[in-house]
Amino acid sequence: MTAVDHHDPPLETGWLPRPRQTVALLRRGVPYREFPDGSHLDGSGYTIHPDDGIPFGSELLKRPYAHLDLGDEVADATGRAWQFDCPWEWTPFDGEPVGTGPGWPLVLLTRAGAPCSIEQAEAVAASTANGSHQDTVRDWMSLTEASPTP
Repeated sequence: MTAVDHHDPPLETGWLPRPRQTVALLRRGVPYREFPDGSHLDGSGYTIHPDDGIPFGSELLKRPYAHLDLGDEVADATGRAWQFDCPWEWTPFDGEPVGTGPGWPLVLLTRAGAPCSIEQAEAVAASTANGSHQDTVRDWMSLTEASPTP
């Protein structure tokens, strides 16, 4: 899964019901890459509409950063502040290039725009005590049989 988009108003597709949500997927073994127009697919993936009534199945192979929620703000080992947008998309607050991503361990600063609880902060610190962002990406790519982006 490379993206989940919500549409309000629903998309005009020529089909009913009009989709309010789309999920972009890549086939196993296809590398994830972002194109200059911001899209993630080059015809090698596909999009599903979860609310269209067509049955489909999925299997969770791994949830990278299971202790982080979208929008969480963290500080990395160097003190650089980041926003967690999704496992492959981190936004640094300093406007500098992303580089290799945040350095571990991570310190959770805010969740949903509010200070986090001690338990939440401890869970994030424990889950990022070992390894690195790059290790997490490599693990995810090995499960999906995705090769590095060319």
